[in-house]
Amino acid sequence: MGIISGLLLLPITGPVWGFRLLLERIRDEADAALRDEGRAFAELIGLSMRHSAGQLSDAEFAEQEAELLERLSSIRDYRDELLHGEPDVDEGGLEAEPVLTEDE
Repeated sequence: MGIISGLLLLPITGPVWGFRLLLERIRDEADAALRDEGRAFAELIGLSMRHSAGQLSDAEFAEQEAELLERLSSIRDYRDELLHGEPDVDEGGLEAEPVLTEDE
């Protein structure tokens, strides 16, 4: 796109670009909040305190605790994938052995 056409289309493309930037920022913030291990631990501690105070029944506590522990597990898995890369997984869900070529 040339300079003149870019300037002429700025009233149309400018708000679209700004809105897209805003949506990307919101998505990044939401991802960061979901992947915050400290926040999940704080929620787990708060849950335990509410259970100890008698605000939650044993069944409610067990259900919510299982959800938080699952979330912590997924956060740790995500962090490990970022640190170590994703392992090769075959269709059965098992890690595949690396294939060596004659050069290796």
